[in-house]
Amino acid sequence: MPEKTQQTFQPELNELNRRVRMIEVRFERLQERVFSIEKSMQELETNFKLLKDTIDKKISDIRNELSLTIEKIEGINKRMEQLATKVEVEKIKTLLSMFNPLTSTFVSREELESKIEELKKSILK
Repeated sequence: MPEKTQQTFQPELNELNRRVRMIEVRFERLQERVFSIEKSMQELETNFKLLKDTIDKKISDIRNELSLTIEKIEGINKRMEQLATKVEVEKIKTLLSMFNPLTSTFVSREELESKIEELKKSILK
């Protein structure tokens, strides 16, 4: 009789074994997926850290360049204060044009002396 009971349970037992094996296979696949996801997450985290470090360095470089640029602009502004204004340049231009030998007319010593003599004569008359 025990053999008969064993035979009646055999198909059910086989079915249960088959299901357990299927569950084991699914579990192994899930474990592989989880491992793969964890590995991908670690790679992404590493890449993110590298990218963050790169961005931080670029920001630091930009800050340094901006500081240098501000210093240069301040230096230019200080030099600009020492430069002549437009009005001053116009005054200088006017003075130079008055004393420009190319556009001004000069008299020789002889011409001057003759003019002075003429004026003396005209005044004394």
